Amino acid sequence: MPCSALAAISASSPSILRVLRKVAAGTGSLRLAKKSHARTVILGFHHHPFICSTLISAYSLFGLPTLSYLVFFDCSAPNIFLWNSLLASFSNNSCHCQVLSTFYNFRAVSSDSPDGYTLAIVAKALIELLDFRNGSAIHSFVKRLGLVSDTVLSNTIMDLYFKCGHPDDARHVFDEIPVRSVASWNSLISENVNLDGCKEWDLVREMQLEGLKPDGFTISALLPLCARADSTGLMLGRQIHGYIVRQELRLGSELHVGSCLISFYCKCGDVTIGKRVFECELRRNVFTWTAMISGYVESGGFNDALRLFHSMNYVDGIIPSEVTIVTILPAIGSLAALDNGKQIHGFSFRHCLNAETSVNNALIDMYSKCGNLVSARNVFYDELWLKDAISWSSIISCYGIHGNGEEALFLFKRMCSLGIKLDHITGVAVLSACGRAGLVKEGMVIYSSMVKNYGVIPSDEMCSCMVDMLGRVGQLEQALDFINSMQFEPGSSIWGALSGAATSHHNHEIQHLASNFLIETEPENPSHYVSLSNFHASFGRWDVVAEVRERMMLKGLRKTPGISWIDVNGKVYSFYVADKSHLCSNMIYEVLDSLSYEMKEATNFHNRTSDWIC
Repeated sequence: MPCSALAAISASSPSILRVLRKVAAGTGSLRLAKKSHARTVILGFHHHPFICSTLISAYSLFGLPTLSYLVFFDCSAPNIFLWNSLLASFSNNSCHCQVLSTFYNFRAVSSDSPDGYTLAIVAKALIELLDFRNGSAIHSFVKRLGLVSDTVLSNTIMDLYFKCGHPDDARHVFDEIPVRSVASWNSLISENVNLDGCKEWDLVREMQLEGLKPDGFTISALLPLCARADSTGLMLGRQIHGYIVRQELRLGSELHVGSCLISFYCKCGDVTIGKRVFECELRRNVFTWTAMISGYVESGGFNDALRLFHSMNYVDGIIPSEVTIVTILPAIGSLAALDNGKQIHGFSFRHCLNAETSVNNALIDMYSKCGNLVSARNVFYDELWLKDAISWSSIISCYGIHGNGEEALFLFKRMCSLGIKLDHITGVAVLSACGRAGLVKEGMVIYSSMVKNYGVIPSDEMCSCMVDMLGRVGQLEQALDFINSMQFEPGSSIWGALSGAATSHHNHEIQHLASNFLIETEPENPSHYVSLSNFHASFGRWDVVAEVRERMMLKGLRKTPGISWIDVNGKVYSFYVADKSHLCSNMIYEVLDSLSYEMKEATNFHNRTSDWIC
């Protein structure tokens, strides 16, 4: 913009330029932006590129790219910088198709040549659209303009190739960058991590040989890899932790280094150190809190997770996010803490999260585990949110758990009629419902239809449901034939289902067969040895029992006792088998003995009445 025009604006309204800059920097309001826009129109300066560029940026910050577009066409002679402002406005507001159409218009009407910033915005839009063909064209255009040395642009082109599934082309772009930045290496490293490759550490070493140090993004990509690795993963993760401390990478930054470090320790089974890292955080954010809550949930510390969830707002003033809600709800379902679940449901409603599919799916699952079918059904039938395959599978499973197999079948048929893609999760839900309701014929038809007509590949869990369904009604030979007809090696869940059914129906031959296969499938699981030992003990084969117990001792196996939870007056108590740690344990066992006696008497009376009627 000419200096004379700026002087004229300043003379006409001394504060207008200051106001426009303030609005464009994001420190003003939309009302102030519109008033400034009107003022420039009155003064006749709304045609100048500088004013237009500032207004375009202001409206972009307020999420109004349409107004940015109108401002652009008020400019009498748009230059490359003004075109870039309009492209950035569309890009920042996820209007990716408009980015492409604006770029084509720019090429058609403007005599200016696009610069690296222009092409980087276009390439970013093509990444979101996964448009490989136009991405290749843009790459060729970059080469013709001689912009290959633009590191930022080359990084964007490399990301485009990665996202479109062409890693070899991306590697060629990487190799052609004359001066690679940390971001260049981060793109290559993170892609190798996503592909479960084995070259990540070699790439990190090559990066350091070029004189570049890993930053927070690099660390965030490598820590999950350490958690997935074997025993050496913990050692590598600790080395990275030491690097974070030495390089003074601030935890709790926008790169979420702190939350990744907490997740790493928790996934490695060291929740204590994860908690220590959490407590030492300089700036805890919602990601840090969610990572710690998730660590407790994954390790079975449901009460600790719930306490942490309730304290995050009081301690740091942080409001739980959608991800936090989805993380804590499984813990509430496991504790059967219905009152806490209802409170979180109310929280999600007050914070406008009731339209989020993931939150509603988690709520259905939570209510199902807490035994509240009515609330689960109310969530599902709410029309304010979009249901996916997980939503339908969750409600079908809910009806199945509560023994309402007919309703579960109705919903499954409704799901199929809507054209929703079926998967093995849906198969497990509906087959489990059929098994609990004794709908064997319907379950067989559904299994056959899902495999043949819908192309669902049978999973270990689906086949386990089929074995359980047949076993519940005593069709053990058919269940064994089904196992022998499977196209893959049966896992422990399948043999476990057969073993449980054989035990219930006193088929000792199949029970012994299933128990042996369980030990062969999972030789390090102590529960299988205990089951086999109990089986032989029931026949008085004490020599075999001693042999099984000796095998357990030699392997260093010890069965972890089962634990249960109960909610009394809003407080959750946990207890083991024959646990007497509670202060009122004597009174509790007296009540239990009384209840057991009454249940036996009621059962005997029912049996006598049935015999008399017959």
